[in-house]
Amino acid sequence: MKISKIFYIGGIILVIGGIAAIAWFFFGNFRSELTMKSETNEFMEELEDLDPLPIQEAVEEASKNILEGNTIAVLEFPAFDQKIAVKEGTTNYILSISAGHMMETEQVWDSAGTSAIAAHNNTYFKNLKKFKVSDKILVYTRAGVYQYEVYRTDTILPTDLSVIEDVPGQKTLTLITCDLSGDYRVIVMARGGVRISGPQDI
Repeated sequence: MKISKIFYIGGIILVIGGIAAIAWFFFGNFRSELTMKSETNEFMEELEDLDPLPIQEAVEEASKNILEGNTIAVLEFPAFDQKIAVKEGTTNYILSISAGHMMETEQVWDSAGTSAIAAHNNTYFKNLKKFKVSDKILVYTRAGVYQYEVYRTDTILPTDLSVIEDVPGQKTLTLITCDLSGDYRVIVMARGGVRISGPQDI
């Protein structure tokens, strides 16, 4: 066999091999893209199929228990390894055995508005002055578990009611207690209220 013929055949083999490699590369990418699109479409279909009713039903079930004196939530302060029961109302009796939800404010599971909770500074809210910005607060309810993040700590006059007013576009949790003198109020404000888990037995 002549050398020129060998080179000729070798050249043909190289060309065929190159075409095959290019075809395999593009086919592989095309197949991966199709697979990714298929998986994405399936995921989007699953999202569309999610039924919001279980959350609505959980909120409705939790709302049935909103009666003065009933336990409506449990607060958890991870920074202090502390959990506190929250009852509906702020009567002297309620605040002697738990924290109390201020009935004129929203509930912690509501989609918007400010929820205010009060307690004594020598019992359940003794750590309020120790909170720092970015500390987390978890709220366990029959509607789900909600996470808030502290963004303000302050000492205010008792006449300052702005801390329990709704903040436009924000879901807020305000914790309130007296300072040691009784002349001022110590407050912690947290925002977010993201639902991170389902209904809890409290």
